[in-house]
Amino acid sequence: MFLDNISKDTKVIYEKSYPLFLEGGKDAVLLIHGYTGTPHDMYYLGQRLNESGFTVCIPRLPGHGTNSIDFLNSNWKDWLRRVVDSYIELNSKYENVYISGLSMGGVLTLLLSAQFNPKKIALAAPALEAKDWRLKLTPVIKLFVKKLNRRKRINYEEEELNKLAREYWDYDWPPKAADLYKLQRLAKRRLNRIKSNTLIIVSKKDGAVPLSVADTIKNNISSKVIKTIVLEKSPHVVVNDIEKEKVADEIIKFFKGNE
Repeated sequence: MFLDNISKDTKVIYEKSYPLFLEGGKDAVLLIHGYTGTPHDMYYLGQRLNESGFTVCIPRLPGHGTNSIDFLNSNWKDWLRRVVDSYIELNSKYENVYISGLSMGGVLTLLLSAQFNPKKIALAAPALEAKDWRLKLTPVIKLFVKKLNRRKRINYEEEELNKLAREYWDYDWPPKAADLYKLQRLAKRRLNRIKSNTLIIVSKKDGAVPLSVADTIKNNISSKVIKTIVLEKSPHVVVNDIEKEKVADEIIKFFKGNE
């Protein structure tokens, strides 16, 4: 059964991988991390939003931040259900609930917006499209291969991040990439249902998501207010890298504005 595939020793690896909830004002922001990421990617943005008066919720997606076996035993339905529940809980208590997602979190944000119609959403490097052409092949590749070694391995100053890298980032995961591809297809079919005021942030230096994703979203959603920010220097994790201050400033301004 499902529980048999989860080790008794499973733990959250990194203290910043824990979900984060910061009580603030009457308006709340749901922040959604990306594929193989953890809440720590969203901590800086969350703290900035909270300092600006927002209540902030950053859930941990199932299978993320623990270990690769746990990751392989999670799927797109688990990830989507977690953010649906988080949105419903916030929307039951706070006057407005805005949503911002990074990468796959941006795809989940689009799906939530199509269903619940929040007033505003902010998409950070939304992985509705990918530069890696192999993603479209993963529904077939996953039948034969569970993981593939990556040629380039990165070493981090913090040992906990190295542990996460050894569990997640040193490999490609065809079965889970196929789940991401499934979410992309679901979101693309629902783009015309989205009416939320939308901020799209993309970067010229993003190695994972093409700039063209901004046009794909703009040309297909039904929102009256759509704003695009193009960064010059940031790699993929735009909310927690070289231009994170600018990203936070733009999202705060958008959520606090009169759009």
